[in-house]
Amino acid sequence: MKKSIFYLIILGLSLLHVSCAKGSGENTAEEHTDTTKPLTAETLVVYFSQTGTTEGVARMIADITGGDTWRIEAAEPYTAEDLDYTNQQSRSSLEQNNPDARPAIKGDVPDLSRCRTIYLGYPIWWGLAPRVVYTFIESCNLNGKTVIPFCTSGSSGIGSSATQLQALAPGATWMAGRRFGAGTSRGEVEQWINSLQEDNDNDNNINYNKMNIRVNGRTLTATMTDNSSARALIDLLKEGDIVIDMSDYGDFEKVGDLGHTLPQNNENINTQAGDLILYQGRNFVIYYGNNSWSLTRLGKIDNISQAELKELLGEGNVTVTLSAVRQ
Repeated sequence: MKKSIFYLIILGLSLLHVSCAKGSGENTAEEHTDTTKPLTAETLVVYFSQTGTTEGVARMIADITGGDTWRIEAAEPYTAEDLDYTNQQSRSSLEQNNPDARPAIKGDVPDLSRCRTIYLGYPIWWGLAPRVVYTFIESCNLNGKTVIPFCTSGSSGIGSSATQLQALAPGATWMAGRRFGAGTSRGEVEQWINSLQEDNDNDNNINYNKMNIRVNGRTLTATMTDNSSARALIDLLKEGDIVIDMSDYGDFEKVGDLGHTLPQNNENINTQAGDLILYQGRNFVIYYGNNSWSLTRLGKIDNISQAELKELLGEGNVTVTLSAVRQ
């Protein structure tokens, strides 16, 4: 009789141990069914996460907004060796240094027909979003959706990672993104989400067709080109003015580092005085003469002659300030 009771106690403790072991794991199957469950909410939080930091922020956003979640997973999972940033031949290094890399995604992308707002989260790898996030965007129809990017990083801001993604889905409305670090609190996330409505109200006052350029005490107005490059520039200006130190080149242009990388829409252009050009993704150019090259149009300065513009820009270096125009 005593032996029977002893064995029953041992059996009960064993079952309790198994139950606790299943409950303590962070990566159980029950917790990661995002890629298969049907989406019912109008808000969707899509995220790619390797260490759990991005996932933590994503789940807070979903909880605050009442949205669904969908996790981007690579068809071939990343190993620790794949993520070795000190090895230039590691998988992630090769992918991030190849603009055309598009790692396959595990499973099918979700049906977004019910979604109106999509939060898109990712860690910063080599200053960019992981290429598998590019795969996701190019696999979906985001036209008419509002996309709100967020990233996680120890120090790097969201920077140009969001503008590069924006170029892949120009038919969506992209809002300014935000970086979160490890240990981000729910309060921080909730405060950011609440601020988005204020930002959206301010965005409605921004004129995407115009931009101001202040040079040598005079403010010029430019009409912007209708492309993803010009829209990305105005998105940056919503956050504040951009000051550019420009130098003369070829006796037909002033050029300076924009400090940000914008999507490119290159075409063969015969420039004229007043043309505003993006060169190699991050160089802002004001033409006061003629040139022929494969370039990206940003816009054109209004109502100024070639002689007047050349005199205003002067010889040598000049500092210009770009600012958004509010309606």
